[in-house]
Amino acid sequence: MDRPLTASDTMPAAPNKQTQLAHLQAALKKKTAAPAEQPERTVLEEVVYAILRDSATSEQADAAFARLKETFFDWNEIRVSSVQEVADAVHGLPGAGDKGERVIKFLQEVFEEIYGFDLGDIAKKGVKQAAKQLARYKSGVNEFVVAWVTQRALGGHAVPLDHPTVRLLQRVAVLDADIDDAEAARGTLEHLIPKASGPDFTDRAAVFAATVCTEDHPKCEGCPMLSHCPTGQTLTAKPKKEVKEAKPKKK
Repeated sequence: MDRPLTASDTMPAAPNKQTQLAHLQAALKKKTAAPAEQPERTVLEEVVYAILRDSATSEQADAAFARLKETFFDWNEIRVSSVQEVADAVHGLPGAGDKGERVIKFLQEVFEEIYGFDLGDIAKKGVKQAAKQLARYKSGVNEFVVAWVTQRALGGHAVPLDHPTVRLLQRVAVLDADIDDAEAARGTLEHLIPKASGPDFTDRAAVFAATVCTEDHPKCEGCPMLSHCPTGQTLTAKPKKEVKEAKPKKK
């Protein structure tokens, strides 16, 4: 005897995450330029850079980081400056005021701990232990910053996820729409993306999210992901015309 159909029988299957990611990576290479080579930075510099890079592109963060170092004599001068002064130096970044405050609080926390700004010893502890120690700096350091420093300065495998990148990955069904745990989301991506591809993906995804898959008005019509993106297909679907009820023929 055949069983009755259930809702799961009639719902379309969820897209395969690995397949969706492959489509996305192809779209990223089509719509974004190869990331510029980044200079080598100390651990502390990489933390500050990551705070600026959070929810921004590398181009924006590069410019803001350069202005920060040009404006102030050293890290201690930044530490004792006002939030507005630091925010002015990193203008052009999303949430410049918040980031200025995060930078100052992070530098203050480091100074109170070691009376200086050299975090070189952290890198000698091994990737996992170093990441744990960075995470203890609660003022300014979040999941994105720890993952960024792990990827760029500690030689570990991590995929930093800021808000625009998570938004992009949820829209294209690489991440589940209801996932709200940053660590769990990062674990999913690190399982799918090889270590060597992490930096390239991180930088291209940020540019794509800022220029194509924008928050309020995504450019779905010209997006190379459109044929594979559930969100894009929903946003560009044309409303169905109402079928008028046929009038009965007169006898």
